[in-house]
Amino acid sequence: MHQLINEPTLNVGKEELNFTFSPAGILSAIRSNKLMVSLFETPMSEMAISNIYLRTIENDQYSATPLLFFNDKIETFQLSNGSLGWKTSTEKFEATVILHTEQNAFFYDISVRNVTEKNLRFELIYGQDLGLADEGAVKTNEAYCSQYLDHRIIQDPTTGYVVCSRQNLSQSCGNPRIQLGALSPVVGFSTDGYQFFGKEFKLTGQPKALEQVSLANENYQFEMGYVALQTEQQVIAPQQCSTITYYGVVQAHCVDSNMQDAIAFEEVKDLYAKKADVSFEQGQLLEVKPQVKGAYIVGEPLTDIELTELFGTERRFVEETEGELLSFFFGDSQYVTLPAKEKRLERSTGHVIASGNNQDYRNPIMSATHYIYGVFNSQLTLGNTSFNKLLGVCRNPLNQFTHGGQRIWVKQGDEYRPLGMPSAYEVGTNYSRWIYKYLNGYIEVRSFASSEEPIIQLDITTRNLDQVLEIAVSHQLVFGNNENDSIVRVLPENEGFTICGSNELIETYAADLSFNLMPSAELCESDLITNPTNGSVEYLVVKGLVHDTARITIGGELSNVNSKGKVLEFDFEVERCNKNLRDLTKGFKLHFSNDEVNSQRLNESVHWFTHNALVHYSTPHGLEQYSGAAWGTRDVSQGPFELFMTMQEFGKARDLLKEIYSHQYQETGTWPQWFMFDQYTTIQQEESHGDIVVWPLKALADYLTMTHDFSVLSEILPYTLAEHGFVKTEHGHSLFEHVERQVQHIIDNLVPGTSLSCYGDGDWDDTLQPANQSLRENMVSGWTIPLTLQSLKGLGGVLNHCADFAHYSEKLFDLAEKMEMDYHHYLIKDNTIAGFIHFARDEQGNVEDVEYLLHPSDSKTGIKHRLLPASRSIISETFTPEMAHQHMASIKQHLVHPDGVRLMDKMAEYKAGQQTYFKRAELAANLGREVGLQYCHAHIRFIEALCKLGDADAVFDNLYKILPVGIQDIVPNAELRQSNAYFSSSDAKFNDRYSAYDNFAQVQAGEVPVKGGWRIYSSGPGIYLNQLISNVFGLRFNNLDLILDPVISSRLGEVKIAYEIGGKPVDVVISPQQGKHTPKTIKLNGEDVPFEIQPNRYRTGGALISSKWLNENLKDTENTLAVSL
Repeated sequence: MHQLINEPTLNVGKEELNFTFSPAGILSAIRSNKLMVSLFETPMSEMAISNIYLRTIENDQYSATPLLFFNDKIETFQLSNGSLGWKTSTEKFEATVILHTEQNAFFYDISVRNVTEKNLRFELIYGQDLGLADEGAVKTNEAYCSQYLDHRIIQDPTTGYVVCSRQNLSQSCGNPRIQLGALSPVVGFSTDGYQFFGKEFKLTGQPKALEQVSLANENYQFEMGYVALQTEQQVIAPQQCSTITYYGVVQAHCVDSNMQDAIAFEEVKDLYAKKADVSFEQGQLLEVKPQVKGAYIVGEPLTDIELTELFGTERRFVEETEGELLSFFFGDSQYVTLPAKEKRLERSTGHVIASGNNQDYRNPIMSATHYIYGVFNSQLTLGNTSFNKLLGVCRNPLNQFTHGGQRIWVKQGDEYRPLGMPSAYEVGTNYSRWIYKYLNGYIEVRSFASSEEPIIQLDITTRNLDQVLEIAVSHQLVFGNNENDSIVRVLPENEGFTICGSNELIETYAADLSFNLMPSAELCESDLITNPTNGSVEYLVVKGLVHDTARITIGGELSNVNSKGKVLEFDFEVERCNKNLRDLTKGFKLHFSNDEVNSQRLNESVHWFTHNALVHYSTPHGLEQYSGAAWGTRDVSQGPFELFMTMQEFGKARDLLKEIYSHQYQETGTWPQWFMFDQYTTIQQEESHGDIVVWPLKALADYLTMTHDFSVLSEILPYTLAEHGFVKTEHGHSLFEHVERQVQHIIDNLVPGTSLSCYGDGDWDDTLQPANQSLRENMVSGWTIPLTLQSLKGLGGVLNHCADFAHYSEKLFDLAEKMEMDYHHYLIKDNTIAGFIHFARDEQGNVEDVEYLLHPSDSKTGIKHRLLPASRSIISETFTPEMAHQHMASIKQHLVHPDGVRLMDKMAEYKAGQQTYFKRAELAANLGREVGLQYCHAHIRFIEALCKLGDADAVFDNLYKILPVGIQDIVPNAELRQSNAYFSSSDAKFNDRYSAYDNFAQVQAGEVPVKGGWRIYSSGPGIYLNQLISNVFGLRFNNLDLILDPVISSRLGEVKIAYEIGGKPVDVVISPQQGKHTPKTIKLNGEDVPFEIQPNRYRTGGALISSKWLNENLKDTENTLAVSL
């Protein structure tokens, strides 16, 4: 274990450009005014990932030595001008590095002396992580910042490669850019940390690039900005010296795009000439020595016999490559990953656990994030997942910083080494288990959550080891949002430690928050590592000898809930947590007589998507998107709401509606884009997209349609005051009054002269946010309008059934009628719906022209087809039958790909960050998330549209494409990914936007591999579960009457669904005999069931069975509902 030191930091440079170093001379961060130039702020006791490597070449063999850190032969000096220098002496060379800063530039002078009696061949490689954004933005999400960091490679005839990196997202200073190069020829480059370090770094701890002849020499625009530059090889004679200089120049703002010229070489040399001359002779050797990073303890490979002993004989959805077992499922959907798979994955396998009280967002819920490579708990929170952290997040996805979160260190000889990659990693609903084959036995670590209370426990068990295990368990304490935000206090007590602190935000919103960490008796020693400046405790370390077992239990106190001082039992909590999940899903289980594999694929997915949906609902964050803690108004009105509605949890859905409507702005009648729902409720984003106001209306219409619970309209709810700090109003108003204000906002924001809603700040596709004010006010989304029509008609129709509110239906229908007329008049051209229309106006505001964008007639963007307007127009039944079938044929022709349907037939053209029409679509340098066009949320809505049309074969052609379980069986060009986590997008494997734009046709042909995007945190899992149960298998409700409207391909054979209806167990057996939808006969326990066929504009509809009849005829135990199609 590294000595956890905290002494005053060292600074080089001025505010314009400043380098911060640890007391041992290890780079912490590079800043330029408010800008964080580096991507990571190296924790005090860690090694920076930025470095300069000297590689000697002898007999075609490469040997690399780091010249700044990770080097046990290094001496670090503070020089006379306050700068730093590093000196490394080996048997082959003596190398010195001196850092200089001059205005907005920095220089590393590297001098290499050959100390042998023969020629020395060498080269240098400099690697620098880049964030290039305001510090708050970087620390909110490093990967997101990297996605918008455009790297431009320029080849200069004199100096070789120069890399100019521009942050395309606007920062406080504009769009900053950095130019990295050398004053001597650079022959190799790479631009992302995954190129340099490699996926294997998680196992080896060694940068892959240092073992290769050359850097990648490719611009890979991914999620870890890291520019590496390789100099030309040099040969120096014995006792001779050579000097090479790397440089970086930071520009606060690079206008328009990254196509601006590079800074001229002569200009760089002029800056270099101004630097002060300093030498080591004038320097002072630093007293604190950097420690060479010890290797991880990696679990030994397991034999097949050992795997069977650990996990049993059952293995489902086995993944193998080249004869190696990679992963499998077993038991109650437990998922096991082996290192053979992990070394092939870009996205590290991880898991989010939460205490079992997470089915009600109002509870104080304890949550934590795990990673396969020995992160036993990180981002451990009680309540708000951003601000109420006990343990910090893991900022580096390759496990390069080994003190983040909760870690276990095993003493070997005189040093502690961290547990890294296990022999096997297992995840269940509420736990992770790491198994390390070690010293002829096993170390087993389990981290799990209570099924009822906010408690998380770490169990450490040893079996058959050759010796007693001496361990230390470290905890990186945060008590706030980011590291160093708080002054953390640790108070020893009889039952462990109470952890609290001084944090302005917590004191304002959650003043009673505290945590309790209770080690078992085996871990009887402890160390506190504090910040010397303010006394804040940064690490709590507990130590001891483990003969058999040890544990650490973490509880807390918040909102009058106190879970301190309690101990958990693993098997009991796991079984009860699984029961909680089964109860929520109403025992849902599938069997297809002709396709058992795919029915089991869906069963595994239902289990894990329910887990993922609950994370999105009550502990909102993900593996990549660790920041969150809020509900998007659009998202919560879909994912969580649809989850609870399809699971017949109508009370929870009602509570959601009340919470959502209490965040409506009194001043405008609309909503924030997102808002926090706990004690931090005043933290929200006021500006919102044009469709946001519609989603609560749609959710309310769906709730009333399914339940006829009109009493919810009389609920008295507050408003939120946008102009007074987002506090709630003291006096409430009925939910119906909220609806009136909401509809008035829609009316007030119609494009002048029409009944069409203006685009505002965007629609569902976040990448297509408008680039200027004219587009906001005069553009119309072809998707928002049919969504609004569906909501207005749905609410108007159901209100007709309630005398108290029937009068309002007329207003809703009148608005919908006018909007639908303009929909057909303006948005439909040549029988095809436009993605957008733009009303071009003269200086007097008169419409001169209607411009059609994302339409076959669009000559400006080059994009001819957009999915969302067509799919939503089918779902809402706004299209005529002819138009519906025509547009679905067009979607299948132009937008359906092997890995799912895409948002458009062509991506927006990328021009190094230059904006024309849309923000993120033209700013993101990375081909991920919505930018890559296959966003799984939209694919799920496409399935909904197919169900509306009754296209059963197409439903099942597409139903499995976005399931991670055994995905390569369904999508042959899919790359490996974590098999139990929802992925929000499927991203074609192109290095950058340019190659993707030029070769996009290869994606539809299946000629390009596709990768899984960000995981878990999405409304998608909840929506998928709703579509699967309510529309594919057709089990839904209207006025609590049961509707049976399955859309079943005959290739499945007989479909059997175990499910509870109205709290009673039912086996629904569906036989596609005469057709693929619309029941022909229905029998309950052998007796004919009376039913009525429901309307559907595009096909015959489903069958409605009255709730009264069902309640009278369903038995309390076993029931069989046989449906013949």
